[in-house]
Amino acid sequence: MLKATNLHKSFGKLEVLKGIDLEVQPSEVVVLVGVSGSGKSTLLRCFNFLERINQGSIEIDGQVIDAKKQKLSQVRAEVGMVFQHFNLFPHKTVLENVIEAPIVVKKENKETAIAKGKALLEKVGLADKADVYPSKLSGGQKQRVAIARALAMEPKALLFDEPTSALDPELVGEVLAVMKQLAEEGMTMVVVTHEMKFAREVADRIIMLDEGVIIENTDPKTFFENPSNERTRQFISLVE
Repeated sequence: MLKATNLHKSFGKLEVLKGIDLEVQPSEVVVLVGVSGSGKSTLLRCFNFLERINQGSIEIDGQVIDAKKQKLSQVRAEVGMVFQHFNLFPHKTVLENVIEAPIVVKKENKETAIAKGKALLEKVGLADKADVYPSKLSGGQKQRVAIARALAMEPKALLFDEPTSALDPELVGEVLAVMKQLAEEGMTMVVVTHEMKFAREVADRIIMLDEGVIIENTDPKTFFENPSNERTRQFISLVE
């Protein structure tokens, strides 16, 4: 479904990703963990082509993506992204936020987009907020709108960049519940998170990055109970 081969990414002289090889299978939930600055979010942004790679390749559904030749808006429609800080349009209602991209990017009929948008808001528990503006929502509600907006493009995979880190603790659960539901429905997901309980319960695999390289790539049970790397053991002792 998603594949990175020998991925390198630098910002000036700072090399952030140092030859990443990672393959995500259809319907798999992969959680990326690691300390701040390890390259997790950069890797996620490379998969969505919000960052241009310096070396290597990215494949989506077996097709190598050439960022210089292909229309990236269409690529991003296949691999949706949910950000830490929601990125909702403040001047548009919740429903308008959800239907914007399908209408503009996919040229979807407005009535069709509205029907789908309302169904997605129902899915994330916000059917009653369709005509509300983002400023009237809690952080958890904003993030659930952001998830509905990403789903509106009918992506093949979803990327989550620390989706709960900007939320008050009591609001984290409502967002994770939606993500768990998506996982149960078979959505391919790559999630950067510090929520270790979510990683234990939902991930098929946990990937640990350290200084731009993958040092652990295993199932949750092995990751938490018998990791292969000392850096992983140190990390687990800090976050659990």
